[in-house]
Amino acid sequence: MLKQNRYYVMYDPLTFKLMDKIGEEDFGPVDIAAYLSGMAAGDLNEETYIDYLRFDIGKERHGVLDHWAMDSYSCHYVGNQIAMADPASRVILADGKRRRLAEVIESEGVKPAGVFITSITSNFPTAVAASIALNHGGIPVIIGGVHVSSCPEDVETYIRKHVPHPELVSLVRGPGDSTVIKEILNDLQESRLKKEYVGRVTIEDGVWGAKNLREMPKLKPDFFKKLPLIGSWLAEITRVNVIAPYLGCPYSCKFCSMSSLPRDQRRFTARSEEDFVAELRSQQETGAKLSNRFYLFLPENLILGGKRLEETLDLIIESDLKISYATQISIEIAEKDRLLAKLRRSGATHFFIGLESLDIRNLEWINKHAVGDIKKSGLSVREYYSRQLKKIASYGISVNGAFILGLPYDYFNSPADHSGRDIAEFCIEEKVGLQATCLNDLPGSENFTESQAGGAYLYGKQGSMDYLLGLCTGDLAETNRVPPDSLKSSPLIVSYMVWDAIHRVCSKLGRISLRAARDGWRSPTKNGELGIGERLRDSFGAIAFQMGIATFRDIAKSLARSQNGCRGYFERLYDQEKNADVRAMLKDWVQKVG
Repeated sequence: MLKQNRYYVMYDPLTFKLMDKIGEEDFGPVDIAAYLSGMAAGDLNEETYIDYLRFDIGKERHGVLDHWAMDSYSCHYVGNQIAMADPASRVILADGKRRRLAEVIESEGVKPAGVFITSITSNFPTAVAASIALNHGGIPVIIGGVHVSSCPEDVETYIRKHVPHPELVSLVRGPGDSTVIKEILNDLQESRLKKEYVGRVTIEDGVWGAKNLREMPKLKPDFFKKLPLIGSWLAEITRVNVIAPYLGCPYSCKFCSMSSLPRDQRRFTARSEEDFVAELRSQQETGAKLSNRFYLFLPENLILGGKRLEETLDLIIESDLKISYATQISIEIAEKDRLLAKLRRSGATHFFIGLESLDIRNLEWINKHAVGDIKKSGLSVREYYSRQLKKIASYGISVNGAFILGLPYDYFNSPADHSGRDIAEFCIEEKVGLQATCLNDLPGSENFTESQAGGAYLYGKQGSMDYLLGLCTGDLAETNRVPPDSLKSSPLIVSYMVWDAIHRVCSKLGRISLRAARDGWRSPTKNGELGIGERLRDSFGAIAFQMGIATFRDIAKSLARSQNGCRGYFERLYDQEKNADVRAMLKDWVQKVG
């Protein structure tokens, strides 16, 4: 039996602005903790470690989840796993902002039995800093997540080699399933933590609702504040909740780090339909409100659910649930009328669809799954996407199209004539939202392997400090590889194209949102069929999800502009730009925006 006074921390780190430290001499992993905490690296020890966990929030690098006000599902899920494996303990969720590690340890008065960390690429440097500080305090750290699963060697290189107690640092490759979590907790009790554990069950039934889990305060969707009169009120009472019926992805897109994992660590796995719907219903036990009505269904591609998806939708339709949800799905959904109808009736309001590019050569280069269907249709990419998007809109579901800029066949003729503007015009014409990102070689992906081998990386080879610091660009806000000749090999041009595209689409957001509301009214969910009040809520959901797309403009602004002693990426990339023509073309714009 585990001791009853034990507690654990489940930590989802923030991402910080570290790019200004690239190239700085004698700057190592310990210096990240010192830089973020404002302390001296040489003073870190068992007595002072807690001060090195007080990271300067002013250096935070904001991302999509912050602006969309959505919590990390992996943090919540693994936290529930730990809580259920040791029901006599307490599990405290922390993110370094709403609840900080130093504050948790100080308030508890004793050290945690272990700190579990989930890490994506962009926040891995923060995970390194926190792990080093915790290790100096003699606290066991178990770190997992997609970055660690794809690049387990980074734990050895950047953490274990820089701590006094490397035996207290462990990693988990693959999912944090119940078998792995139980094994880790038992090993912690026996002080025999292994260097590595491997999980294989992507998602399981019943991993929710643990009574000994201490949640964090819910994030507020501040983008509602842009609405006159009622915006601040809506931000206070509305929440976007994250939930997953199944997880795993069989595709192998070149830009995706998930494709590097062995298939048994990322295989498609589904919860039972009853368990998923039971969790949804538990959140509406006291009735449907704006705080429990809106959801993001998390699968990489909802359509992968097949028969399991249809059975889940049937249960939702037959239930008394009143939900509106957004989800990621592939463009092929437009070919499945019966499924589209069920999705809409169950509450589907908004789709995130990876369109990536309007050039078939780019889609072929990234191994886009839809290429075969596009060629078979005999249409151009633009025509094919247009046909599919109109079909989806006819079912009352709005769309946010995700595009990647910086691909090999993108073009830039001038600030007024480039691939980003072409994409923006397409989105405006089709009245869909835009999520534009820069091509970024995520560690573990095929693109990353190629650029590391061919020297196409911008910020250092894996194993170097520049590589570690440059991981914060894994939020996809800027590129980390040398752009193609067609873009003058300029990272500044890629960032400009993203900025220009996002701002052009967001300038038409009112028109796009009204179209979404109109389509949602004409094609109601099963609840909207019952009365005008629910139908109005359906339309509000459509507007709300499209309004959330404006957060991409807010993210671009927060990262592009210099503030709190950190250069924004426009100023930084302009200073690094060697092409005189590019500097001349974008000088006025950088000065105005940066």
